[in-house]
Amino acid sequence: MSFIVAAVVMILIAAACVAIPLWRARARASLATDTANRAVHAARVEELERDVAAGRLAAEDFGAARRDLDREFEASLREARQVREQAAKTPGHKVTAIAVAALLIIASGVLYWQLGNWRAGIEGVQQASVVSVEQMVAQLAQRLATTDKNDLQGWEELGHAYLLMGRYANAENAYQQARRLSGDENAAILAGYGEAATLADPDDFMSTAMPAFEKALQLDPRNPQALWYGGFGALQRGDKALAVSRWNALLAQNPPAEYRAIIEKAIAAAGGAVAPAANSEAVAPSGRSIHVRVTLDARLRNQVSPDETLFVFAAPVGERGGPPLAVRRFRVSDLPIEVTLSNSDAVIAGHDLASVMRATIVARIASRGTATPQPGDLMGEAGWQSDHSGSVNILIDKVLH
Repeated sequence: MSFIVAAVVMILIAAACVAIPLWRARARASLATDTANRAVHAARVEELERDVAAGRLAAEDFGAARRDLDREFEASLREARQVREQAAKTPGHKVTAIAVAALLIIASGVLYWQLGNWRAGIEGVQQASVVSVEQMVAQLAQRLATTDKNDLQGWEELGHAYLLMGRYANAENAYQQARRLSGDENAAILAGYGEAATLADPDDFMSTAMPAFEKALQLDPRNPQALWYGGFGALQRGDKALAVSRWNALLAQNPPAEYRAIIEKAIAAAGGAVAPAANSEAVAPSGRSIHVRVTLDARLRNQVSPDETLFVFAAPVGERGGPPLAVRRFRVSDLPIEVTLSNSDAVIAGHDLASVMRATIVARIASRGTATPQPGDLMGEAGWQSDHSGSVNILIDKVLH
């Protein structure tokens, strides 16, 4: 639960770090900030409610998370009012005000829709402690600094991890190493660097981060990070049409409903209109998915309680104990259950279902709710191959000793 609260606070702080310097520069008072704040607050509350309904979040944890969200929301409203009162006394620029309204709080949420692998870590691997995550990141950084200095994927993952931890200067440096190794020919790395540079030093957004986003769009016109931030860069240059075009391209990728509402507000604030979907067909998310049916052996039903944690995950064949390729978290009361595992459920970017041809699908009832298997846990597993088109059926019928 502390990880969820920390993530929410991190998003609020990071967005404020971007917005406040821009307001000082030339912003004019605008009610768009309040509108965006209210929209995001409502979306976050709705997401928590869905988590409770799906059994991914306990009711008592929901109450604590809701109180934290409300406190941060009220604080953001107070800050926005103070900024408007100060800014109203000086001439400003409408374009910057729009950018601030959208960037305040929402930027991280929209971007992590695409880089939402760590969101799965919050919801699906909640039992992994912050300390253990920090240790994993520290070990990765040590390895890259000593024995594996030319590990491109490692530097990219380190930069992504630092971003999620709020260590923006470290993230920028890690992505800089990844840029060097990729020869600036990898759109995802360029976009990651641009985001890290933006959050590390918002004042240098146009001179440092924006060129990286533009290069990323040349390599991959559909990159969500580059489209989102690139829209603000176009807005800063006074090119509203390009900003709206980029945000409409982001909408065409069919983001979740709460993020779609935020993007549409940014388009409206820039004076644009939401483009209709081409041929009325939404763009489906790319990547593999595995449909899994999980049942519990009737002989073991009296050994578990309805509130115990159920993990359903995919692991590389032959590996145990490392990060899963995809993971979902449920409760025993959900059984029998049908689950779809996809790349959006990965814990580490690039370490997902698309990166393997075979995997082991595991369903485990964690008696202590921990990531590490414990004696007394109940488990079932089955193999999967990339050419498998049907469902994977798993019967939980083993007791770990």
